[in-house]
This record gives sequence, C-alpha cells and structure tokens, in this order.
Amino acid sequence: MTSFLTIDVEDWFQVENMKGVIAYNQWESYKIRVVDNIKKILDVLASFNIKATFFVLGWLAEKYPGLVREIHERGHEVASHGYA
Repeated sequence: MTSFLTIDVEDWFQVENMKGVIAYNQWESYKIRVVDNIKKILDVLASFNIKATFFVLGWLAEKYPGLVREIHERGHEVASHGYA
C-alpha cells in the first residue's frame, strides 16, 4: 500500500480562517510555535522512517531558513505554500 503524507508548515495565526482576524502586519507580534512543533514532527517521522512533503509558508521560510534546510536534509520534500 502506498500513501502520501503532506504537512502544511504554518502557525496558528497564519491559517486561512484567521485572515480576517489577524492581519499579516501583526504576525511579527505573535510567538512562533511552528518551528519547535515541526522539529517534533520530523523526529516522529524519522522514528518510523516516513518521508513527507512539507508545504512551507514563504514568510516562515524567509524568517527560519534553517527549518527549511533541516526538513530537506532529513530527506523530505519541500514545497511552497504561498507567501502569506
């Protein structure tokens, strides 16, 4: 059986449902949790030898290039999830 796993890399305040509630120019004021959470996900995937495609928000990729690099270095595919 073949399965595909995709993961959206965005924080809670960056999801589409929050667009009318939290403006893009306010993102800098919120604590970023996604970096630590993605690292935990990477560890879980590694423990089961599972590869995934990570759709990374451009804003996060720009702010945290090390995270994008780590996703790639662990053998996962990195894809774009738009910018903001």
